[in-house]
Amino acid sequence: MREGVSTRETWPFECLHCLRVWEEEYVVHRRDDEHGNDVVVWTREGVAVQPPWSGTSCPGCGCGTVTTFPTGYLAHHPEITLGRPALQIPAEEESSRGGWWFTSHGLVTLALLLPAGLGLYERITAH
Repeated sequence: MREGVSTRETWPFECLHCLRVWEEEYVVHRRDDEHGNDVVVWTREGVAVQPPWSGTSCPGCGCGTVTTFPTGYLAHHPEITLGRPALQIPAEEESSRGGWWFTSHGLVTLALLLPAGLGLYERITAH
């Protein structure tokens, strides 16, 4: 590789699962190879990593559904708190929500399958 330019970039992220907001700093090395093609290498703490828009996981919950903000966005939006804790749902509320979800979908599934099963049973026994 030939001589190039290295810059520091700070990327703000938000987890779309737990709503945690954080920033990560990268050093970006931009150079041309022997054939004149652009080569970009992203590093964090001296280790080559994927670019911020690829393969980032939430440090709070580990979810890979993460979005980025434009550089400098958080500086202009003080209402967004960096490192805010992940969204906490009390255990009793989470279990009641989960139970309701399964119950309601289970009832709908049962209501749809019973008539279909009854019709199939009548066809089989009629022959």
